[in-house]
Amino acid sequence: MKKKEFLNLLQKRSRGELNKREEAKLLQILDLLQRRELDWEMDSREQQEIKDKMKAKIDSNLHQSKPLPRPSYYGMMKWAASFLVLMGLAYLGYQVQQLTPNVVWEERITNERQKASITLPDGSIAFLNTNTRLRFPKEFVNGKREVELDGEAFFEVVKDKGATFEVNSQGIKTVVLGTAFNVRAHQELPVKVAVQSGKVAVFHQTSAADASGVELQPGQMATAIPNAEGFAIAEMDSDSFLDWKAGSVSFDMNPFDEVIQRLASIYNYKIELVGEGMDQCQIKATYGNGNLFAVLYGLKNLVAFDVENTGERALKITYKKCKL
Repeated sequence: MKKKEFLNLLQKRSRGELNKREEAKLLQILDLLQRRELDWEMDSREQQEIKDKMKAKIDSNLHQSKPLPRPSYYGMMKWAASFLVLMGLAYLGYQVQQLTPNVVWEERITNERQKASITLPDGSIAFLNTNTRLRFPKEFVNGKREVELDGEAFFEVVKDKGATFEVNSQGIKTVVLGTAFNVRAHQELPVKVAVQSGKVAVFHQTSAADASGVELQPGQMATAIPNAEGFAIAEMDSDSFLDWKAGSVSFDMNPFDEVIQRLASIYNYKIELVGEGMDQCQIKATYGNGNLFAVLYGLKNLVAFDVENTGERALKITYKKCKL
């Protein structure tokens, strides 16, 4: 959001003209300002505009009283301009204090070998996949239920008609009243939001306050289009997309290359697979769905292969032979 739009929202709020969406947008921006994640400086045009307004005001006052000596005039203008800036900052600080109460935030992080389930303050449950960070208030206040996600999580949201539940993830906002949905939002990858039950609305956080998002029905998935304000909508293959949440992962005579591709999707890894004849190696097995490396260790009882770490969440698997 541009600074001008933000200031317009503040003015509308002072007149009592904000709608619910604009109120939520204003709260979000104020929270970012409070955490110093936005830095709006006055440009030269804005500074000159302030000076011109103050000079006009002082000139008006001077016409109604006897002239001041030149040094006092400019000293007064400098003081008045500084006073205006201080008053503006004080007003902004007051708005932040009034609109954003002192919220204590908590954070849960899983590593590449962990998963977790968290009960949020309203009773909603968040299931965290590996390599995921979830940030949330210790208490939801003023009817505002909002969390921040980096990674992947499945949410079972308690319905509350008086308060929407919002997930902010890599520039995408997902808004619901009560439903079950999955958000995959790893850095440098397109954000994916999939709905298992209920309905959700998905927005770009940089959109204008009155911009419309997309509404998803059960079984649908939205993928944020990189460098654009749109989404690609598709039917969700729940068996594969939500595999990571299941207690176990099973293969029923699947070729080894398909097994590895499925594991890459479940654990959100980029896996380069090399070797010949792997499509002829059929895998029938069930493994606990704890982490990728535990499953790969189990697969070594059936298949001979080497694993090489090639980067952040990236592996190279070299197939040698089938032991079956």
